[in-house]
Amino acid sequence: MGASVAPLVERVKASVVTIQSMKVIPRVMREDPFSQYFRERFGLGDAPSRRETQMGLGSGFIVNKAGIILTNNHVVAGADEVWVQLGDQRRFEARVVGSDPATDVAVVKLNRPPGDMKPAALGNSEQVRVGDYVLAIGNPLGLGQTVTMGIVSAKNRMLGGRITQYEDFIQTDAAINQGNSGGPLFNFRGEVIGINSAILNPAMAMNVGFAIPINLARQIADQIQRSGSVARGYLGVGSEDLTPDKAKRIGIPFEAGALVNVVHPGSPAEAAGLRPNDVIVEVAGRRAESSAGLQRIVQSRAPGEAVAVVYLRGGRRVTEQVRLTENADLRGAQVLGMQVVPLSPSEAQEIGSAGMKVVSVDRRSPASGSLQPGDVITHVVLGTQGKPATAALLKQLEQKLARGGGGRLVIVRDGYQLILTLG
Repeated sequence: MGASVAPLVERVKASVVTIQSMKVIPRVMREDPFSQYFRERFGLGDAPSRRETQMGLGSGFIVNKAGIILTNNHVVAGADEVWVQLGDQRRFEARVVGSDPATDVAVVKLNRPPGDMKPAALGNSEQVRVGDYVLAIGNPLGLGQTVTMGIVSAKNRMLGGRITQYEDFIQTDAAINQGNSGGPLFNFRGEVIGINSAILNPAMAMNVGFAIPINLARQIADQIQRSGSVARGYLGVGSEDLTPDKAKRIGIPFEAGALVNVVHPGSPAEAAGLRPNDVIVEVAGRRAESSAGLQRIVQSRAPGEAVAVVYLRGGRRVTEQVRLTENADLRGAQVLGMQVVPLSPSEAQEIGSAGMKVVSVDRRSPASGSLQPGDVITHVVLGTQGKPATAALLKQLEQKLARGGGGRLVIVRDGYQLILTLG
């Protein structure tokens, strides 16, 4: 390292930006029963409301001279206005090109980028090793550009869906605080290897931060810029980690992999002949040593891509070419003026129900002022009975509202169940 990392900081800091976002949220005000009765009895209009302005602050980094910037989805979700401040304090209006709540990646573009922008060099997160030195640069707690240093503490870290739906984090002990979100994690060659995304509860842990690997973020960003949305490969199996005890119990040799529990009807896995108790150990030339590892590899491939799937059946090694498809329910949706994504298995287990999680609510949404990010829609009631919430059912409700009809949503918020009537 030499005596100082100052030369490295000087080389990369101009690519780091501060992102300010603003969104206006209408809130329905409480009214006393007497006022409510007269308002409804004499048709005096809607319930009184007020408009709240929420400000957000995060970080990001410049990808190219066309003004493209990468950051976290949660930094800009639902924003009505976005401003980017460069390291020299110049501010530029920007817009959100697109985002992927499932990985917490967002692409922002300056409306009028200056000609002297300094893009960051992007590295290869597959080559990152535990113990490598790293720098985190961002705007923590609104203090201004701040540099912290540490090492890579772990790779491929999964947090059970507590932060994002699809997780493959680089863990670091470089100090990351609120406001660092969306900023770059640099290696000592001055290359971005991750997007700083989250910290654990400071009351529980110190110097435990997580970054989205840049290879994943780059793939998501490329899709967003090409098509405005993100599609993920789908194999169609439910699986669990194979352990020595499980291997002994079902009478197969042990090898680290994903033990297939369920093969979904009509899926690519079914077409390829996979069966329960098969053990998937490799996909597209990459080792799948766990159920989470299998999910990570499959979802990193594009729908329509043919991949080699290596699995064990009764101790025999089998290789099949499988053409992945897309499961539209995994994509999430923009519906009813909201951005929603399916719950991860761990999130569904926590609340005892599957459902769709609200990521952002547009102020023009019919649910604005009632729903908020983090709410979980568990059921959609279109008639007399509720059905488990899916993007397709929410779309049906949207169409029904457009025709003058109505419906209800069953919502879980902070452990409590609520019912919201629309229309």
